[in-house]
Amino acid sequence: MNAFHTLSVKAALADKSGAATRAGWYAVLLLTATQIVSYVDRFLPSLLIGPVKSDLGLTDLQVGLLLGPAFGIFYVLVGLPIGWLADRVSRRGVLAAGITVWCSMTAAASLARTFVPLLAARFGVGIGEATVAPCAVSLISDYFPRATRARAMSVFMSGTFLGAGSAFLFGGLLVHHIASLPPLRLGPLGELRPWQMTFLIVGIPGLLLAALMFTLREPRRRERIAQDIAMDARGSASLPAAAGFIAHRWRAFGTLFVGSACCVTLGSLTLWNVALFDRTWGWNVRDVGVATGVLFFAGGPVGTALGIWLTNRWSTRGYKDATARALVTGLIIAVPAFAVYPLMPSASLAICALFFAFVGQAAAAAAGPACLALIAPGQIRSQATAIYYFIISVAGQLIGPPPVGWMTDLFADPAKLRYAMTIEALAVGIPALLLVRAGLMSYRRRVEELETLIGTPAQEAAHA
Repeated sequence: MNAFHTLSVKAALADKSGAATRAGWYAVLLLTATQIVSYVDRFLPSLLIGPVKSDLGLTDLQVGLLLGPAFGIFYVLVGLPIGWLADRVSRRGVLAAGITVWCSMTAAASLARTFVPLLAARFGVGIGEATVAPCAVSLISDYFPRATRARAMSVFMSGTFLGAGSAFLFGGLLVHHIASLPPLRLGPLGELRPWQMTFLIVGIPGLLLAALMFTLREPRRRERIAQDIAMDARGSASLPAAAGFIAHRWRAFGTLFVGSACCVTLGSLTLWNVALFDRTWGWNVRDVGVATGVLFFAGGPVGTALGIWLTNRWSTRGYKDATARALVTGLIIAVPAFAVYPLMPSASLAICALFFAFVGQAAAAAAGPACLALIAPGQIRSQATAIYYFIISVAGQLIGPPPVGWMTDLFADPAKLRYAMTIEALAVGIPALLLVRAGLMSYRRRVEELETLIGTPAQEAAHA
């Protein structure tokens, strides 16, 4: 009887574990699809630089503002309150609302007739997309135990490259096709030019994802600790409490923030790719879009796989900072590649260098949120993720594209865009590499600290 009971319990636990694993990977796939759509909408304006600049009479500095701060300002401003909200209410509900906002604002950009309305529409995209990272990282962390979390997080982060690749590859073809069409008249809304039609066509279909969010199961929040975090009567931590936890461990979190900020800033250089290849080698938007899209699709998965392989290898050897080591390795590959690709003597060599840049960036990008999930406890994980994205977005979205446009205007020669891109890659990349390498020991100590506070992996599994 006891043996039969034991077998029954084991079978029930196995069924429960299998169902939980299936639910977790379904969530990862759906959240990855959300990440892909968000990056398509985020990168779309970079494909439309030429016609938008011509129709609206913009300078390179204004274009830089549209590519970076127009999206990034509200992305970083609302990220913190969204993280606070996601630590208290349904994360799938917050995501559904965010998807609805950003897709609607992408479509609304089709109605812009001057710089300011287009700027406002990009603000709205930033507000909506600010919901993705805090909710997704928190959900994935609660679906998966620490031992398998890095792999799931890396799959989710691959959506950044699949999304950017889709924007360039399919978006470039779409823009090229729509450019040959006559303007579309929408009655009282007036005439839509090809670039405006592109915003409309890309924005509307993404709304389906908002409904699919409600097919996710809201998992129990893992790895909550009582030490070092003041909580209210409902067991929730305030934003100041989350910030205090991070500030007390500033070396470990700072190492992660600097490395990921460098990764995002380097990636933002590709927002200038259409202009770079046009001005330097005479490529049109279709050819640039296809080439860059193929590189994202090739380099992104290769880099993600490299990051997973490195993390698994170092983890099996007992390194607690395995994910952080993968971050450093990715930057070692990415920094020199991003610095040299704009200076290549031919477009073909630039494409080859850019492939290695994407491999390194993907390895580093996949490691970032996985690193965060190992040092941020459960009750502040969404807020910690929001703080993380606040900091790296200030660097990548606000600082990234505008200085390139500013330097190009300062050089008074559009063809010197390539030098501005290289200067920024080196000025950001070299200091970041040195700082992240110096902070690995501090990060490792904080991983060990949180493991001690939450108990052993066996205890975690028992409470899952």
